[in-house]
Amino acid sequence: MHWKILSEPFPINTWKWYRLRGLGFGLFVFLFLLLFQPFSLNLFDTPKLLYVTLVYGAATGAVILCGGWIFSKWIIPRLDDEKWTLGRQIFWNLLLMIGITLLNVYVTQLMHQTVLPLWWWFVMLKWVLMLGVLPVVVAELIAYNQHLRYNLKAATQLSQLVQQQTIISDGNLYSASSSGSLAHQNFTTPLPDHKAPIILMGENQGEKLELLHDNLLAVQALDNYVNVFWEADDQLQSALLRNTLTNIAEQVSDAAYIYRSHRSWLVNVQRVARVDGNAQGLKLSVELMDQQVPVSRSNIPGYRQLAELQHQVN
Repeated sequence: MHWKILSEPFPINTWKWYRLRGLGFGLFVFLFLLLFQPFSLNLFDTPKLLYVTLVYGAATGAVILCGGWIFSKWIIPRLDDEKWTLGRQIFWNLLLMIGITLLNVYVTQLMHQTVLPLWWWFVMLKWVLMLGVLPVVVAELIAYNQHLRYNLKAATQLSQLVQQQTIISDGNLYSASSSGSLAHQNFTTPLPDHKAPIILMGENQGEKLELLHDNLLAVQALDNYVNVFWEADDQLQSALLRNTLTNIAEQVSDAAYIYRSHRSWLVNVQRVARVDGNAQGLKLSVELMDQQVPVSRSNIPGYRQLAELQHQVN
């Protein structure tokens, strides 16, 4: 394996993923111990065998669930998605494996009402890591390649759409809600004048920014502020407003092609010049902007729908 791949971007798993993984691995450990009965478990009668195997399975699932909850609720909100890599994903899984080992050794002490020597803890940890590191690395490499292939294929298709000359006519249109989903709208009147101004309001008194729909390029969340990017006289302009991205999304909800592509970004789909992809999702190159706008995995289908509609000749 080339070590450079460990620094490649990797998608961050959600709480739903950890919940399913915790339940799945807990069930797997329970069934494995019950059916194969290693570690002299065959000496136990059926009721005790069921009890012991259920306890070990529950301990395994509990570590994954607790670790996933902590990761989802406390780490992810403070984490820059782009800094999460394949190497960090593997390291996090190894930490969970260590936690599973330590808890199961502790459970063994409780069930047998004994105190195991310190060297026993290290022996168990050594065997778990020796047996578990390779499967973890292989599984994450497979997941990385699957995500990468899917996103590169999507990026290629969408880049072809970007190159097409399109005409947006009156009629049915889809607009993006502040959550990033698409809601169908049937316009019986002509579409809004995208040369008309929109006003973005900040929370500070008198803080506002007025610009044209078409000139708005993207909006980035920065803690308690948003960074607004727009075009003026063929030049990139930017300004900070004290507000949340959700509030700004509501303010531009009538702009049909402003899309919540990521928890930290809004983007004007009409101003996308190129689409690239990596294992985390898509990267949008927006006109005049050096910084690429990310599209998270969950928002790729919505972005694809909106891009296809925007580039469809009616």
